[in-house]
Amino acid sequence: MKSKKESKGLSIDECVKRADELISKNGVCLLLWDVKGSSKFEDRNKLQIDLFAMMKDLNKKFSEYFPKNTLATMIREEIGFWGPLGDGSWAGINSARIIPEIINYQKENYPNIPLYWGIAEDGWDKEGLKVVK
Repeated sequence: MKSKKESKGLSIDECVKRADELISKNGVCLLLWDVKGSSKFEDRNKLQIDLFAMMKDLNKKFSEYFPKNTLATMIREEIGFWGPLGDGSWAGINSARIIPEIINYQKENYPNIPLYWGIAEDGWDKEGLKVVK
């Protein structure tokens, strides 16, 4: 039996499959990430600085796949990865095929930040949001 930590997050293939379903249904879904073992990072300030740099880079590189949306909250529109919630974040995406590119780009360019990845329909998708909780 898998422990809770072992079962957190989805594989790239699982992310693509779930995103395909939700994008077919709604035109967009949330791509989420959460830092693995964030409590073990000695310099939390440096981690936050690195996360903001990573988000800025991902938002620039993959901007065409990050539509304006209100999936996570109904009170503001978001585009791309928008400020971490603790040590996790999300972005609305309009293409499941870009997920492997985003994840592989992150792993290659920010290998010091190990991430769990997940997919959610919106900010009320309790099962999908587990990756950032």
